[in-house]
Amino acid sequence: MHPDDPQDDTTALSELLTQRFGVSPDVAAAGLDPQAIAALRVIAGQTSHRRWSARAVPAEAVRLLAACALSAPSKSYLQQADIIDVRDPGRRAAIQAIVPTLPWLSAAPALLVFCANGRRFERLFDRRGKPYTNDHLDGFFNPVVDAALVMMNFVNAARAAGLVACPISMVRNHPKRLAEILELPRRVVPVAGLCVGHPAEARRVNPRLSLDATFHLDRIGERDDDADCDEFDRRYVATREAVLPEGAPAARPWSDERADQYANAQRADWGDFVRSAGFDLG
Repeated sequence: MHPDDPQDDTTALSELLTQRFGVSPDVAAAGLDPQAIAALRVIAGQTSHRRWSARAVPAEAVRLLAACALSAPSKSYLQQADIIDVRDPGRRAAIQAIVPTLPWLSAAPALLVFCANGRRFERLFDRRGKPYTNDHLDGFFNPVVDAALVMMNFVNAARAAGLVACPISMVRNHPKRLAEILELPRRVVPVAGLCVGHPAEARRVNPRLSLDATFHLDRIGERDDDADCDEFDRRYVATREAVLPEGAPAARPWSDERADQYANAQRADWGDFVRSAGFDLG
């Protein structure tokens, strides 16, 4: 089913989650009010889009969504996430040149880059003459998590506003060049890009590993990861085959696709870039 199919929210949510995980939690037994179920249907129906309608996304709408996104939780109230709304055509073209295999990026009405910003917090210590005693891996990890929370909050805010989005990790393929394009100062690094716009078409939700594989009570323990992946491969192939056009190559298991994707080294210079930006990863 498509996330926006007109039907009862409880039924729709259950069907979406079954499509995702193979089996849905008992939505009716959760004891939630209708407004909550409707909101959860929106979240459960999240899909990444790469085709956009011609309808523009006003800059003030992006600013409004950014304000909502930046209301996300922040580690120790440090507020170490920044959002860059890339509007300048020259900068957009330069970012497109970094990811030439993603031609749909240049067509997106809005392009954002979410950044981990450790600069402001470090500066607090300089101004007070205090030693910055926590300059280690956690000092990098905290702003990255903040940026990830803000980006997901933006995706949900965009969905609530009738927009769709697609995260782009590939902007980190050439981090030094991206930092030059966006004039990132010391101790600010890009985490991911996000294309945002109005959808050109409806999309089905993609399946996920089962809840048994990824949701745990009290502990993880020694699960059979092979069995979890094999079960998901079967559902993944069945989902793909159901929508393949006639004459298309047969669907491949998820695990085969992902293993092929990451068989070649990627972003081996990322650690060096982060260190050069002023973060101590020790």
